[in-house]
Amino acid sequence: MDCERCLEPVIEGPEGGYVCGLCLFTVEPPGYNKRREEGLRAVAAERRRRTLERRARKGLPV
Repeated sequence: MDCERCLEPVIEGPEGGYVCGLCLFTVEPPGYNKRREEGLRAVAAERRRRTLERRARKGLPV
């Protein structure tokens, strides 16, 4: 497999994407955008949970 931009040989990742070591062009695997959005939502929910927990411990308004 070759990079789409510079035609340097690249190794495809386990899920289908790659990053070219020469020009740093990135191709994301199929479905990656959906998984990224789900991950960002999960991280935001966990951050919110920790914030509320910390505020409750300190007696701050939630």
